[in-house]
Amino acid sequence: MAASATASLALAPGHRAPRVLPRGRPSRRGGEVTTSSIRRQTRTRRMSRIRPAAAPKPSSSSSSSVSHDDANGGDSEEDERPILISSVDFDGETPELEQLARSVVFIKPNFSYTKREIQTDLQRIFDTGKFSTVAPMTVDTRDGVALTFKLVANPVVRGFIVKGCDEYPTRLLHQAFKPQFGKVMNTNVLEKEVTKIRDWYEARKIPAEWYSVVINPDGLLEIAITEPRIGEVQIRFLDRKTGEPVVGSTRPEMITRHLKSVKPGKVLHARMVEDLQDLIATAGLETATITWAPRRDETDGQLHLVDTIINVVEKQSAGFSGGGGITAKGLQQGGLNALVANADFFRRNLFGRCQTLTARLEVSPSVTGGGRAEVDLKVTHTDPWVGDANRTSRRTYLDTETNTLEHIHGKTEPALGDDDGDGAGGAADLASDDGPKGVFARRNVAGVEYRRPLAASWTGTFAATYQRASTHDESKRECLHDAYGSPLTFSGHDVDTSFSAMTRFVYEGRGRDEAQLVLTAEQALPIRPDMLSFNRVLVRAQRNFHVAGTRFFVAAKGGNVIGDLPPYDAFSIGGANSVRGYPEGGVGTGRKFIVGSAELSVPLATDTLNGYAFFDVGSDLKSGASVLGDPGGTRG
Repeated sequence: MAASATASLALAPGHRAPRVLPRGRPSRRGGEVTTSSIRRQTRTRRMSRIRPAAAPKPSSSSSSSVSHDDANGGDSEEDERPILISSVDFDGETPELEQLARSVVFIKPNFSYTKREIQTDLQRIFDTGKFSTVAPMTVDTRDGVALTFKLVANPVVRGFIVKGCDEYPTRLLHQAFKPQFGKVMNTNVLEKEVTKIRDWYEARKIPAEWYSVVINPDGLLEIAITEPRIGEVQIRFLDRKTGEPVVGSTRPEMITRHLKSVKPGKVLHARMVEDLQDLIATAGLETATITWAPRRDETDGQLHLVDTIINVVEKQSAGFSGGGGITAKGLQQGGLNALVANADFFRRNLFGRCQTLTARLEVSPSVTGGGRAEVDLKVTHTDPWVGDANRTSRRTYLDTETNTLEHIHGKTEPALGDDDGDGAGGAADLASDDGPKGVFARRNVAGVEYRRPLAASWTGTFAATYQRASTHDESKRECLHDAYGSPLTFSGHDVDTSFSAMTRFVYEGRGRDEAQLVLTAEQALPIRPDMLSFNRVLVRAQRNFHVAGTRFFVAAKGGNVIGDLPPYDAFSIGGANSVRGYPEGGVGTGRKFIVGSAELSVPLATDTLNGYAFFDVGSDLKSGASVLGDPGGTRG
């Protein structure tokens, strides 16, 4: 059975569409036809999916009831010979049913009709959906053939029984069949409802095997739908190169917990394809496929059980890489000052639980040859699913990183032709020649982060972080002020310490527009008196619009900080990720900010050549002076 199997519903062989009969023609005595040629036209409901439990038998001896196939057979020449109809009567259970049959036939007394035309009128009566049997009763008279339609109505609907229909909502079954209670069963309505059931299964990609509706003589509808179910579930690990079965390192429960729709007894569902994609993405596997083997159910012998084999190929479990180089400035100093080195290590599927451990080490010496060498270390442990019912992931990390503060505390170069200290070079003149030429912030961070899906397209994140931040110059020597005398730390000491809790909500739209909304709130908690206390809020939104090959991109972001704000954590406005055309921090450095961007992309001569036009705007909302030392205002 293929994964793309879909449910199919084959109703009874459709009767030929009736052609419009002529109103009749006057009788011609030539070519006498006996009534036996008409009696073979009995119509009985014969349907493969909707059928009576027992077909009623005509009681009159003056007509012969034959099968549907027999009624369609016969001599074609005899079908075209005219028969004079002297009278037309209807024998039904109620006057209403007789009137219904009378309203759809074209045959009238004292006109001649061929056997084919009479057969078409039989079909018209039958196609009303109210009758299980329609039989012509004929008597030869002096004036022609007296025709009586014997009508046997469908049973009156008393209720319904559902078998094997576990996925289909019972509420929809009640909505479909309850209006028929107490009425003569209309098979046309019933067929429409069965078609709705089929469409419901197909829309949800559930390969239901067959549908059956039986109309019992007592008016009880038996509705049966066979839904293929999963039998045994096996996990088979395959070699990455040969494809042969091997012993895997992943615990089986780490795989099956992702496959909610692939469990013994579950209905075979196309949702398992989504489960496989989630398994590959979350568990860190290289590939995962499913094969099926149908087998017979021991209870009824039917082929509606499907044994499932999950074929898993694991990624490389561990790896190590390293690199190094030399710097031009370091070569001038000699010795180990020129050496830059890094090393990376990863371990996948830790403890067989699909967890990942990564580590990165970077070593860089002082550029000036003095001070100490700097070592940056980043260690991360990721558990893609902690095992709860909400699919929560956890990331624990230890990180030491160094970032330049050139955009905030950098030394402004004097403008050309302004050596006397007037004009644009005034800010540069305020800088001390003894001050640090380059300023850097070094952060040592330890934290834990939990993330889980929320509503459709939404995810939520909660993190707790402990941070120690210090500043130093390009020689790796600690410094507390920049070249303008502005403080570099908020506390005035060598290190700023903070403990914060962060909450983030992310909406990621699907499709070509790729809409995104990110809401972040962070609260620093002063556990000790010397620790920072602040509240930081960030909002970011963006969206693409595609029209006739042209892409229009809009984005906006803004933020605000209330409380303690170290200068190195102030919002820097300007640069490639902010307001293009300005250097990083060239617009301002503030406690608040807002930035908006609009970009138009138009394809030109080829698919690889596009033209771009953009417009960026940003502001610190006059909050630069509230940053400690006013680094933006000091530099103009």
